[in-house]
Amino acid sequence: MKFKRILMGIISSTIACGVFAASEWKIITLSDGGFAFSIDTNSITNVSEYNYRQNKQFWVKQLVVQDLEQDGLGVGDYRLVLQWINCSANTFGVKAITEYKKQKNGTFKNESASLADYQVKMLPIIPESVGQLFVRHVCP
Repeated sequence: MKFKRILMGIISSTIACGVFAASEWKIITLSDGGFAFSIDTNSITNVSEYNYRQNKQFWVKQLVVQDLEQDGLGVGDYRLVLQWINCSANTFGVKAITEYKKQKNGTFKNESASLADYQVKMLPIIPESVGQLFVRHVCP
């Protein structure tokens, strides 16, 4: 029951934040996997949860520009990923992921919404990776 309240709080705050600040996507890189990675610069904030003051959170859009992976997404579809970065420890983790598929009428339909664990598992950022590019754009 407590998990459901926390989950609803995360979803509500995410929706509320989206209402107040329009997204401003900045393209970071194109990957070998056929994705264009962008950061919503208006979503970069400090994580306010207890013991996470060192972390920043931000939304990443992974737009499919070439369908090279068998992941159920095609050209024009995209994922939104809520990521955390600890700038001082050089680590990152995923808080939430959702996918959008382009429909025949040109609109997008949310196809899946899977939230990561409440406790975000922070992993080391590999040098010269997309994660390192995120650090350059998110950390002061």
